[in-house]
Amino acid sequence: MIQTAAPGEFTHRCAKVSFDSIYNITEDLRRGRFSVVKKCVKKDSSDEFFAAKIIKKRHLQHALNELRVFQLSCKDPNFIKLYQVFDLPTEAIFILEYAKQGDLQLILELEGYLEESQAIHITKQVLEAVAFLHENKVIHLDIKPQNILLMEKWPSTEIKLCDFGLSRILTNQCLLEISGTTDFLAPEVVNYEPLTYATDMWSMGVLIYVLVTGHTPFGGTTALNTQSNIAQCILDFPEDLFEKISKTCIDLIKNLIVRIPKHRITANVSLKHPWICSNEETLLKNSFDYENNDNDNNTLLSTTNNNQYENNNN
Repeated sequence: MIQTAAPGEFTHRCAKVSFDSIYNITEDLRRGRFSVVKKCVKKDSSDEFFAAKIIKKRHLQHALNELRVFQLSCKDPNFIKLYQVFDLPTEAIFILEYAKQGDLQLILELEGYLEESQAIHITKQVLEAVAFLHENKVIHLDIKPQNILLMEKWPSTEIKLCDFGLSRILTNQCLLEISGTTDFLAPEVVNYEPLTYATDMWSMGVLIYVLVTGHTPFGGTTALNTQSNIAQCILDFPEDLFEKISKTCIDLIKNLIVRIPKHRITANVSLKHPWICSNEETLLKNSFDYENNDNDNNTLLSTTNNNQYENNNN
């Protein structure tokens, strides 16, 4: 079924032998609603590890969504790589590049939040990946720390983006869908409104907020409460969380977490933002000081930059 439905480039990657004849599974890595990922090793090599993503055939569309992205991104360094496909009667198994250091969520759980310099380097790589997807008419729809894999031992910040099961190709048809991870949902997802590339950009804003504070901007006591907070889009920057965060970081978040999708800046424009282009010296200089910056000044900064980025938006 995968072989007949998958993009042509991947038909040659469908294995002609059984999975068990080549690989041994060693441990579970992660479980999701539509798949399970297990660590595996080649039988003829004790140190050649891979990640085996197993998707039940009843979720075939999610498998095909992933294959489309793998087809597009096979030469891009910001994406996890696909090596082989096993097309079984009841499931598909993707043999993927193994990220031995796990995902970014594990680091957040250990450290609470990231230093801004670390957050910048990670955010830049994710933005490059998202820009690539958008240029190829694909929306990811599930950007979050769990889908950002660490390729080297922390504090190395080399990452790759993964999990494209919810991704969609944007066409002229109206795309309406309620899917994703609650804390990272955009208002148009919650309200069942048309999705666009800007839907990913909202999630990028939430991601940055989470990376530098360890907290989500709209988290509630329940999923419904969180969705209500998202729909209202009341964005707050508590002093206890942001007193040491640079003004440029806050400004980028303000340009991404915007209720009206067309007013969010794009991935390409975000890559030119002063925060993404900053170094540690400029971060220190722009450190946010609530005692010296009132709300009017903050609003002026965001409005000024918004106009600048909208003029350059493409």
